Amino acid sequence: MSAQRIALDVMGGDHAPEATLDGAREALVAWPSLQVILVGDEGRIRPLLGPHGFHAGLMDRAHVVHAPGVVGFHDEPKVILKEKKNSSIRVAAQLVRDGHAEGMVSMGHTGAAMMASTLVIGKVEGVDRPGLASLMPNLGGTPCVFIEVGANIDSRPEHIAGFAIMGAVYAEEVLGVPNPRVAILSVGEEDSKGTEVTLEAAAILRKHPHLNFQGNAEGRDIWNGRFDVIACDGFVGNVVLKSSEGIARLVKDGLKEALTANIWRMVGAALVKPALMEFFKKLDYKEYGGLPLLGIKGVSVIGHGSSDARAVKNGIGAAIRAAEGRLHERIQARMAEQSTMTLEDK
Repeated sequence: MSAQRIALDVMGGDHAPEATLDGAREALVAWPSLQVILVGDEGRIRPLLGPHGFHAGLMDRAHVVHAPGVVGFHDEPKVILKEKKNSSIRVAAQLVRDGHAEGMVSMGHTGAAMMASTLVIGKVEGVDRPGLASLMPNLGGTPCVFIEVGANIDSRPEHIAGFAIMGAVYAEEVLGVPNPRVAILSVGEEDSKGTEVTLEAAAILRKHPHLNFQGNAEGRDIWNGRFDVIACDGFVGNVVLKSSEGIARLVKDGLKEALTANIWRMVGAALVKPALMEFFKKLDYKEYGGLPLLGIKGVSVIGHGSSDARAVKNGIGAAIRAAEGRLHERIQARMAEQSTMTLEDK
């Protein structure tokens, strides 16, 4: 692995700064060439470094950058523009913008992290709307890149087409999927099914010369492994994502209740526990660490507010893989192809 510098919003998340520091330490141990920039209130961070295992060897690759402001979960995202310009989220984004880090990771305020990534780091040329992607577990093994899940509540056809293209680049460069199968989420697999927006988005993608576009995907296709990338409007995507989280919790808690109802079920549960643990691991957001925001001039991974150390570590790992794949450069090249096609059509 080539050396990568990742700026971590230490103050972001329900369990910050303890969980973020533990995650950073685990990441430094897991990736020996990694450098982590710990962004946050230096007065709070430094006294915690020793107790959280940052010995002299790790401190050679961990650097503290002072950012006294914290964006609370009840703040409006726009506070990073004026009132909290010194917040850890914004300072982390500035480090990426100024070339001091290849990527940033935040488990804090999702809206503020997206705004900082888009306005401070900036959008890739040719990208009108960056897209937030989720990795959805499925029967095929490699997760499906499901994009867009909340950065854009209302999307035009060209936006959804852009999400599909960026998702395909992510599948190729980060997940290692050759020639990923791409689809648009709709209400039926027939080409005639869908809204005017999805039909027009599909028409745009069919013309793309280097995209393995296979038409419409239905809701069940997100989890059956039929497609590698599924694109949709951000409103729909966010509803699907939150519903999926709820169903995963229902399955896990429901099984736990059923398997502990009596002694005989508990004996049976002990026999199948390894298989159940392996299955639930696939459903756990902590395994993926966070959601990549695609279409910006760098790397931004936005995690769940309740992330623990394992989620933070895996979020940093996701940022490393995206940075190594020079994701924003690949996206810019693909979006340039799309822009050329649009000009030719006109």
